[in-house]
Amino acid sequence: DVRRGGYAIDCWLMFPPDFDRRRRYPLVLEVHGGPNGFFGTGFSPLHQIIAGAGNIVLLVNSRGSTTYGADFTVRVFRDWGGEDYQDLLAAVNATCRRRYVDGDRLGIHGYSYGGFMTLMALFKEPDLFACGAALRPVTDWAEYEHGYTARILNTPDEDPEAYLKSSPIEFAEGLKKPLLMCHGMLDDNVVAQDTVRLTQRLIQLKKEDWEMALYPVEPHGFIEPESWLDEYRRIDKLFKQNL
Repeated sequence: DVRRGGYAIDCWLMFPPDFDRRRRYPLVLEVHGGPNGFFGTGFSPLHQIIAGAGNIVLLVNSRGSTTYGADFTVRVFRDWGGEDYQDLLAAVNATCRRRYVDGDRLGIHGYSYGGFMTLMALFKEPDLFACGAALRPVTDWAEYEHGYTARILNTPDEDPEAYLKSSPIEFAEGLKKPLLMCHGMLDDNVVAQDTVRLTQRLIQLKKEDWEMALYPVEPHGFIEPESWLDEYRRIDKLFKQNL
């Protein structure tokens, strides 16, 4: 029931096991999106952990997600974190109109491109979400693999404005709510230096409510069960303390 700009925005909800329509629940948004990214029809163990802790989980295939056709995918041209982020807001607002959702207790998290979107949300809408977890996030697209970015943002030399308005590190001053960042030091997709550079920026800005966890043996997709456990515990703790 979410439409924006002539498109139907696909969304999924997962409810707590003891769901009661007479109560009001926190809402946790997981975002991915971006070229080559979309949610299928399944929920992960992390979604089950979050829902099991008493939250409603919302998944959204925002503009730019694949499998919807070329027109839907390229709607983020020169503006990652723009039109696709507005789709997320539309989905959140529509969900918050349901009487069992507490719009004052919103969390957000995402992995890879979803980590980037989580940072953009916390930095550009600092009063909307109560907290967020950015997992292996891109913080500066100018440092990413240009074969991927050039399809949407052109190259940094050709189009520096597109990179500036699409890179979270440029908006870090907006952070007001608790932020968790998790990154594998052997990441072969989004290099760990992205999170390290953003960390230094947060230090320079004298920000306080943030935490960084580095995983020395992990690539972009974690392998060791203990790493997954540690990351999931941190995310679970973040939402329990702030929602």
